[in-house]
Amino acid sequence: EVLKWIQGLDLSYSVRNPKRDLSNGFLIAEIFSRYFPEVSMHSYENGTRLEIKNRNWEQLFKFFVKRGLPFRKVDFDGVIHLEDGAA
Repeated sequence: EVLKWIQGLDLSYSVRNPKRDLSNGFLIAEIFSRYFPEVSMHSYENGTRLEIKNRNWEQLFKFFVKRGLPFRKVDFDGVIHLEDGAA
């Protein structure tokens, strides 16, 4: 059901393989940018390099901390590295 919801959001890129497509944090940032204007998509890059993934997730992490959301760096490390069960 979560995948259907994500696919219904009309994001800039379609989610076909959630594990891969969400690993760089770009689409996560896009979802949050719709509800929180302080998440600016100009700060995020859609790419597959580890450097890009880390930069995107670090920015999201700062946003989560600022909002008081219970999110730790270890929570997104597995997502970045496409580990089973990470998300």
